[in-house]
Formats: sequence, C-alpha cells, structure tokens
Amino acid sequence: MLVQVQPQYQNHVKTILSNIAGLNSFFELNASSTEGAIFIGDLDYLEGFSFEPSQIRVLVSADKNVQVDRLQNIAEVSRLYVIEPEDGQLEDILLTIKSKTEKKSQISQVKSEIQKKRKELEELNSQLSNENEKKIQSLEKSHVEESEKNRNEKSLLHFLDFIQSESVSYDFLEKLFRFIWKDLKKMGRVHLIGLGMTTQSGKSKILFFDGSSESTTLAPYLDFKSEKISNQLASVWGRPVGKVAAWQLPEISRESFVFIETVDQQTNWQRIKDYFAERLAITSMYIDRWMIEKETEVVVDRWKNTFKSFPGFTHVVDEDFRIYQANYPFEEKSYCYKLLAGRETPCESCPIIKNKNTTLVLKNELTMKTYFSQFRFQHKKFFFVIYEDITKMNLLHMQIIQTEKMSTLGRLGNHLAHELNNPLTGVKSYVQTLLEDKAVVESLPNTATSDLNEILKATVRCQKIIKNFIDFSQKKEPSLEEVSFDEILQNTIVLLKTALRSHRLFIDLKDDRVRANAHDLQQVLFNLIKNSCQAMKDAGTIKVYSEVEGDKILFHVEDSGDGFDEAILKNIFQPFMTTKAQGEGTGLGLYLSKKLMNNMGADLRVSSAKEKGAKISLVFDKL
Repeated sequence: MLVQVQPQYQNHVKTILSNIAGLNSFFELNASSTEGAIFIGDLDYLEGFSFEPSQIRVLVSADKNVQVDRLQNIAEVSRLYVIEPEDGQLEDILLTIKSKTEKKSQISQVKSEIQKKRKELEELNSQLSNENEKKIQSLEKSHVEESEKNRNEKSLLHFLDFIQSESVSYDFLEKLFRFIWKDLKKMGRVHLIGLGMTTQSGKSKILFFDGSSESTTLAPYLDFKSEKISNQLASVWGRPVGKVAAWQLPEISRESFVFIETVDQQTNWQRIKDYFAERLAITSMYIDRWMIEKETEVVVDRWKNTFKSFPGFTHVVDEDFRIYQANYPFEEKSYCYKLLAGRETPCESCPIIKNKNTTLVLKNELTMKTYFSQFRFQHKKFFFVIYEDITKMNLLHMQIIQTEKMSTLGRLGNHLAHELNNPLTGVKSYVQTLLEDKAVVESLPNTATSDLNEILKATVRCQKIIKNFIDFSQKKEPSLEEVSFDEILQNTIVLLKTALRSHRLFIDLKDDRVRANAHDLQQVLFNLIKNSCQAMKDAGTIKVYSEVEGDKILFHVEDSGDGFDEAILKNIFQPFMTTKAQGEGTGLGLYLSKKLMNNMGADLRVSSAKEKGAKISLVFDKL
C-alpha cells in the first residue's frame, strides 16, 4: 500500500515500518508522487491534496483545537486519523490500517470470489437450464417419436396379423385394398389404390379399389416408373387422373407396382412413403404367393379337367405303384395293378418296370397302349401314366382284315363260279339231254341211268355250293325281311361240310320264319356251328332246335364240348375273348355275332356248364 509522508515525518515513518514486523512489506513510501492510499502530515500538508473517498489521511498536529471547517476541507472525518507528534499512536494506526485493509482485502477478495462463484453458478445454472430445456425438448421429441413409433409398430403388427390371416382367402386382394385404404385415409384424400401387373403377353393388368368396389382393367403396357403414368392411365380410363405415386413390389415373379391416385394437395406424402416402405416387402411376398396359388388353382383345375375328360385311364403312382391321383375311383393306398389289372403283383409289361412305353392287357380283356413320364416331388420319384384303349382300334383292324378276307373270298368265289359254272352247266346240260332221250336211256344199262341221275344231282349240288359261297362272301346292304331259319341253316351247313365231317348234327326245326337279314344270319350261324365243331376235341354232337318263350322264339345251337367256366362267361362277348390256343382264333366270332344280332333287333345268349357243353341261343321276336 502506497504511503505519502510529509518529508519531516518520513524518517519517523521509516523507523516504524522497519521496527514492526510485516509493516515494511505491507506499506511502501512514495515520496516522488502525489499518488497514495495513505497520506501522513500536518494540516497544511494535507490541504495540498485532493482526496478520494477511499484514501486515508493521518493528521499530525500538536494543536488539539483544530478548526472543524479546515478538517472538512481535507476529507471525511471517518477516513481521518489525528495524532500528536512523537506520541507513538502512528504505529497503532498503521497496524490498524493494515489490519482493516487486510480484512477489507480479504472481504473484497471473498466478495470477489463470491461474485465469481455466483457468476459461475449463474452461468452453470443457465447452462443447466439450457441443457434441461434441451433435454425436455429432446424427451418430448423422443416421446413423440416413441409414440409415433409405437403407433407405427402397432399398425404394422395389425397389418401383419391381417395379411397372415386373410392371405388364404379367395378375395384376399380386395380385402388388402380395403385395409390399406383405411390407413391411407388418415394421411390425406386418396382417390383410389391399385395393383398393376405385367402379363406374359406384355400387357398390363390393373386391379384397383376406389373405396367401395374392386375393378379390373386390361390395357397396353403401362410404365409405372414414368412421370407420365397419370396421362397413360387417363387414356386407359377415359377420365382425368390426379397425382399418381407408384412403388414397385420387390422380388415378385412378374413386374408389379402398387400405386395410389390422390386429388388432395394436403396429402402427407412422407407418411405415405414411409407406410409403403415398411410394408412393401411383406406385401410383395404375400401378393406373389396369392397370385401363384391362384395360378396353381387354375393349373390344378385344368389338370383335373384333363384327367376327367381323358377317355382312357390316367394316374400318378410312386415307385411302389401306389396311386396318388387318378381319373377313376380309388381308395387311399390302392395299387394300380390291383384296380386296373385285377392282379396281386405288378404287370409284367408295366412301362415303369420296362422303362419304356408298352402295350398290356387289363381287366375285361382291354388292350392298352401306355405312355409314361417320370418326375420328382419332395425327394420322391413319381410316374405319370396314360393308358390309351386300343381294343377298339385292334377290333377295327381285325374287322378290316375280316372284310378284306371276305372281299378276297368274294373275288375268288366269283372267279371260281365263272370257271366252274361253265363246265358244270355243260355237264348238267349233257346229262339232262341224255336222260330226256328215251331211246338212249333204254339202250343204257340200268346202272348207267342211275349214275347219270347221280351226276345230275352232283352238278346241281356243286352249283348250289358255289352260289352259297358267293352269297356268304359278298356283303349286301343290310335289310330286314322275313326269312326261313331252316333254309338259311341248310345253306350254311353246305359251307361247313368239312368241319362237320367228324361230328353228328341233329336238326329239329319247324318252318319258322323270322325277321332278319339273310346274309348276317348266315354269318352268325356259320360262326356258332364252326365254334361248336372246334370246341369238341373228339367226335361230338351238335343239336339245333327251336323253342318258344312268350313273344320270343329261340333257336338253340348246343354242343357236347367242354363248355365255359364262370370267369369266361362274364366276358364271353368281349372282343378278343377266346379260349383257343394262340394263333387258332381272333376272339371276334361271338363279339361280331352278337353285334350282328343286335343290328337285326335280335339277341344272342350263352349258357354253359363246365365239361357239359355250351348252348348258344338266337333270340328273335315271334312273328
């Protein structure tokens, strides 16, 4: 602290400062300047300064009667010390000043420190307040975001629950449109929502929902990525179209877009974009699955219709021949060889065993040509087999062969008739001429006349045989007329002389007439009597007789052969059904005979007992 001392007191002050510890370091004499914190001197000296209120004045005066007005000139009394010279008070005053100054300095320092701390506290408080405000704002924002997030999560979970439960329904797409429609209404005015798909033909199929109903439009290819999609849709729908936003469905089997049309300027596009961004992947997956299921249903329906419409047998079997799908009735764990062939083991000619297309015979003597293909499903091997019934084809083939045989036989018969009838006619004429000439007859021995009569009979019989042969081999237009059954039988027997040579034939018929086609009836009798002859290994008996049953007349052809067992009787009239050794018969005789009888409005019946012969009856309406 600077001290200004009147020169005459400087030594005295120096001595005090030197003698008292702490004062010399605290106070500093400043003789060359008018500045200072403490001024020490007499009244005249002190009046020479202009004091600040904070400066201390020490008046050294021996005169105790100092005028008050002079004191007021130098300073406030509270900052003025008055001492007498050489009385020792100066030491106390300086110690007091030092003490007060130090205390004041300490107080000032404390105040400064307090103010500093207060300022720091205020700054900290302000900082904390700002941070608190920021935290509050951040918490409020977080709360809003968390609430929005919870709402979004709740909405998304609701969407997932809906799409999982409704994705299997037939009208899933319309329900999906309705669900999204309700959500979008909260974000602005949406005019419609739709789905645009590119078809295999390159066109665009549009399914859209306007809040009340779903509609479908097929249009030329639409580019939903283009900014001009609104104009393209306007051309398709024939109306103005508002703003269109489209989102492509990811990872879908065909190019597809979900789109919306809006007419509201206040639409919250960001929310809509976020809405679809969160749902596009799952929506794409379920729509793709739904479309695949729909396409699968169409394929399955077509597959089933193909199965049902195919005239032959069709089935899918595994490696163990177990049926999984077929166009004929079957039970679970059924086997194809049991149902179709009536076997306990797989067919020897099965295409699966042979690993190639084959021909095999099923129940009822059905001849089938097979076509098969192999595929795998769930690591298991399956076979798709188609059976084409070639029984009728074979039958037609045999009929063609039979027709060709008969045609050849007819041509041969005509040739033989021409070649044989001429000499037979000559022989017949010569014999008749000889027999008519009495003179010649009387001149001949008796045996010669008898021989000529036998020759005449033989030529007539030969001409009759040739005529029957030609009639039998030449097919005439089928026409029904009254014919004599016995006469047709006799004409037929002439053609079977060789077959009947080792057997006995008994005929018990009246002059019964029936309505029939003579050629077809002869064909039937020829087949039946020939079959009877072939059925008897040794010399046997054939009986032909008639019987009346109500309004029917039956002509029985009965033989003494081995007969038929029950299994053969069930299929006796099936084509290619034969009991003869391979190469000896076609199995078409009874089939064609029954068919010819039915064409004449008649019928053919068979009755038999094993080892007791067979009886076949020709049934006609009684005239």
